[in-house]
Amino acid sequence: MRYIQRPRLLHLLLTLWLSIVICTPGFAGDMALLSIGPRIGFSQQTPLLGKEQKYYFHMTDVAAVFRLPWSWPLGEKWNLETRLITSAGLLQAASDSALMVTVVPDLALSVWEELVTFDAGAGAGFFSNYKFGMQAFGGPVQIVATLGLRVNPFSHAYAGFRVQHFSDAGLYGSSSLGVDMYIVELGYRF
Repeated sequence: MRYIQRPRLLHLLLTLWLSIVICTPGFAGDMALLSIGPRIGFSQQTPLLGKEQKYYFHMTDVAAVFRLPWSWPLGEKWNLETRLITSAGLLQAASDSALMVTVVPDLALSVWEELVTFDAGAGAGFFSNYKFGMQAFGGPVQIVATLGLRVNPFSHAYAGFRVQHFSDAGLYGSSSLGVDMYIVELGYRF
């Protein structure tokens, strides 16, 4: 059974690598750092997606958001653009900890000169430990789905709320269990 699961993971990693290689020439000179800041997250036992979780999870990390080269104005006040959310931090539950690194391509819809931004994306997460007590994510590579709201009240500051789901989507078998995180973010805008 493990033999069947590994090719799926290999295909996922090869697809991510191929996407990066194909898109790299388009990034030249067009990619810009938008913001950086700390985030704090927590989970509940009853998730939005997936099965009931065995433990409460806590997360602290630092996230950097990059503007990608593709954007589309939607009228005078609305703008749709592509972004890349990267983060690194600590995930804890059941007296276990893991280093967590995520890379999430994102679509962001901004209004009123980026005063309010809604975003959604899906990407990959890498975990140094994927077992927390009796709850196992299945493996070190996870799919990350995110949905967020950000408010930029001042020219160089932002605050936001985000829901982020980690799951292996069945890559490691049906017994693995993901987690939904509710994240509060603050930070500096460039």
